[in-house]
Amino acid sequence: MPGKSLDTINKTEREYWDENKLERSSIKRLRRHAFHFSYKRQEKILNKIIRKTFEGKELLELGSHEWLSWVKGRVKPKKITCINISQVELDKGIKNVKELPFEIEFHLMDANELIFEDESFDVVYGGAILHHLDIEKTMNHVYRVLKPGGFILFLEPMNINPIYKIYRKMNPKERTPDEHALVGTDFKIIKKKFTFSHEFFDFMSVFFGFISLKIFGDKKYGNIINRFGFALDVVISKIPFLYVLFARVIIYGQKR
Repeated sequence: MPGKSLDTINKTEREYWDENKLERSSIKRLRRHAFHFSYKRQEKILNKIIRKTFEGKELLELGSHEWLSWVKGRVKPKKITCINISQVELDKGIKNVKELPFEIEFHLMDANELIFEDESFDVVYGGAILHHLDIEKTMNHVYRVLKPGGFILFLEPMNINPIYKIYRKMNPKERTPDEHALVGTDFKIIKKKFTFSHEFFDFMSVFFGFISLKIFGDKKYGNIINRFGFALDVVISKIPFLYVLFARVIIYGQKR
């Protein structure tokens, strides 16, 4: 992250989340169309991975407020530790805590500077969090705090497709100033310390979702237009060199 210190970036990130500065109403309408079917595919893939790796384990979630959606109805971990740089976001996660059949704790903490002991966790996971961080710095810490053979699981946006790059430039209010959706060099950093499996989502579904939104408005998301865009994506995502076209990725790996 050249040009800015990590302290400056963290301060901005904290302010954006604490003060709810992001404006995402327009993109949320598009996502309800474009991601309608891919969300279902995403859940099937995550469900399979989570059931395999989370049950009875000690988990660290980077992000804190979405911890419940990852485990609810799927598994019973031994313990979840949740962190966030924003107290407001941390409180959102705390509000979801009622009577739980496992231990959970929350910490106000920078994911770039994890302060946990070495080899403390079986799994480190998070949704749309890595692209807010210094990837190399964070993954070094993640590697350190994971037990031997521990797992990572992240769901992240990508920023390799030139069309998406233009869109992001044109809509700065939808994201924090210093966030950086993943590119090929980020994958290389992760591969240094972890095995690397992935599933890609949303290329043609975004274009067909835009058409669908214009036709149907903010409703009828399960229509034939969205289904066709999704079907194309499933096929295209299996072609290795075309991964650069997609908008989102599930990253799943094990500590080397």
